[in-house]
Amino acid sequence: MKNLVLLIGTNPLPNYVIGKYFVEKGEVDRLILIYSEETQTQKGTKEYSEALKKLLAVSDYKFVSLRDVGNPKKIMEDLLEQLDENINGSIHFNYTGGTKTMVAHIYNLLKERYSDNFKGSYLDARTFKIIYDDGKVEPVDGDLRSHIKVDIEALLKLHLYECEQIQTWKDCEFSGVVEKIKEEVIEKDKIDYFVKWLEDPFRKIFKDGKDITEKKKKFQEHVKSDHVKSAVQKFEYETPDFIWNILDAFPEGKRINQGRKLWIPDEGVSNNDFKDRIDHTVEFLDGKWFEWYIYREISEKLKRKGLEEGKHFGISLKAKKNKDFEIDIFIINGYELTGISITTGTKESNCKQKGFEIIHRVRQIGGDESKAILITLMDSKEVENSQGDLSFITGVSEEKFIVYGKNNLKDIGDKVLGEVFK
Repeated sequence: MKNLVLLIGTNPLPNYVIGKYFVEKGEVDRLILIYSEETQTQKGTKEYSEALKKLLAVSDYKFVSLRDVGNPKKIMEDLLEQLDENINGSIHFNYTGGTKTMVAHIYNLLKERYSDNFKGSYLDARTFKIIYDDGKVEPVDGDLRSHIKVDIEALLKLHLYECEQIQTWKDCEFSGVVEKIKEEVIEKDKIDYFVKWLEDPFRKIFKDGKDITEKKKKFQEHVKSDHVKSAVQKFEYETPDFIWNILDAFPEGKRINQGRKLWIPDEGVSNNDFKDRIDHTVEFLDGKWFEWYIYREISEKLKRKGLEEGKHFGISLKAKKNKDFEIDIFIINGYELTGISITTGTKESNCKQKGFEIIHRVRQIGGDESKAILITLMDSKEVENSQGDLSFITGVSEEKFIVYGKNNLKDIGDKVLGEVFK
């Protein structure tokens, strides 16, 4: 019998990769999963063990619980009490997970007890290979990312999350507008003009106050108020031709403009009709356009790489455990997760919080093997400062965290794929 022993920590992804690799090679007859019990001083990992067992689908398994992962004496007592003294066959102990104390004492006990039938290994997060104690390395061809494919549903389940939403390109309500923005803004280097217009007049008209895009009467009063009148005048008399082209690319029933004027509902328009016309359009122009543009630039390239949309990459990911979990765009290369956060922010101070968030979120479900990318509208100097500061503060290497700005937008698809498949 071939026994695979795994230490289950709070990041069970390496355990899944190791387990999946050896199960598919036919080298696992029995799983032995060692987890920590939930106490006041340590986090329990039994639920991760159960999720791992289900995903690996090995029928013969054994759970071993540890009362105190920091106490060598109790670790030994728990192992001696729960492990079979005479295990039939070989013992392969992969010690990637768990604490150093757990690894040291479990390794010594297993090696001493099972001697010639024992072998140890770990998963190297840098090379994506399994390193054995005797120096042997697997796989020989390529790395584990080309052997082990994890979809987003399995990755979330492994970390006890329930997936609530994944969108794909077919969910883009305004795909024609994305194309027009690429043509009129990105390719013609007019991003600064577009951002300035979005700040004033667009946001002053549509984002200055709650519910103004939901209540017709409130909107009618809003655009007549003294502090908004100047924004309405800018909208109607100072909006450049390329932005009118973008506004006209929206479906007729979703436009915030009527010709070259601001659309203001008359008395015959109901609240529901008013909201239905402008709500999604305002949300899109307020920032969603940028997410969909980035997604447009990478989605077809990822398909050509053999990744399946909705499983290995997608946009607007939402999941839930104790708290909501969101990532703007996710990409999984084999089992390596890349999370992308996208913001129309132009200032370093405003973008840093987004950087902290995406680093934290990819680590939550992707562990140390994951990468984080922040895409902004900052200039080159602020991009450089942000990447250096955030890498230093979080302890993430600059290979695992990348920041892009407005000067990278024309070839952003190639840049992102270059990082994902590095």
